[in-house]
Amino acid sequence: MSEKVAEIKARIKKLFSLWVDENKVNQLDIEAKLDERGVLVEINGPQEILSLIIGKRGQTVNAVRQILKSIGGALGAAISLKVQTKK
Repeated sequence: MSEKVAEIKARIKKLFSLWVDENKVNQLDIEAKLDERGVLVEINGPQEILSLIIGKRGQTVNAVRQILKSIGGALGAAISLKVQTKK
C-alpha cells in the first residue's frame, strides 16, 4: 500500500506543477496517510502558495478533489484532501 501512497503524492505534485511554479510546489509539505476511509492527503505550506491551489471561492481545490477521486479510482483507493496553512 505504501507504493500507492508514493504514487498519489507524485501525481499530486505533478498536478500542482501544471499551474503553480515548480519551485513553489517544492515548498509544499504533502503528506499522505492511510486511515479507515482510505488515503488522507494533507497539504501544508505558505498561505500565498496555498491560495493559488485553493483558487477563487475554493473552485480550484474542488476541481483538484474531483481529479483525486478519479486518480483514487484508478489506484483502487479513496482519496480525501485537506489543505492547511503553516502557522
